[in-house]
Amino acid sequence: MNSRRLAIAIGAVLVGAFLAGTVLGAAGVGTPEPVVTLENDDDVTYRVTAYTVEDRDAAGYLNFEVTDGGERRLVTYADLVWPGGYRNVTLVDEAVDRDEIVVGPDETVTDSLEGWTRGDATVYVVERGEDRVHRRSQTVSCDRRGQEHELRFSSDSGAGSTTTCAGGFGWLVR
Repeated sequence: MNSRRLAIAIGAVLVGAFLAGTVLGAAGVGTPEPVVTLENDDDVTYRVTAYTVEDRDAAGYLNFEVTDGGERRLVTYADLVWPGGYRNVTLVDEAVDRDEIVVGPDETVTDSLEGWTRGDATVYVVERGEDRVHRRSQTVSCDRRGQEHELRFSSDSGAGSTTTCAGGFGWLVR
């Protein structure tokens, strides 16, 4: 009889914890804007520009000016999905929130992205070195608070990334 009561009590606690997490998650607990961590294991500086747009579709319509073969020209975000030898990537569209983060060799930098609201997508443009060679672009779409984005750079293995779209218990206490 005691084991049955214990099982019911444990079940009730688990259900209560699940429901509390669901209610708190729906209420929007956690940092309102994404938190990005840049980890640079390379021997050169990286410049990462994060743009906040209303959704993935809007990201596809962004226009950038780039240096290509010594000439400046316009490209769309679709042209930046893969590295193409571009340099000095600059957004030409107005009214787009942006955060520029510079991370030096063997540094780790953490920052929150201002201007993000629920439902927005984040577009990252990564440039390497003093020549600002375009290395990659990436779009993160998550409509929850408590997002964590991590981008890693190294000379031998290139770049990697991790995105946490809220989860665990860390987002409950921020």
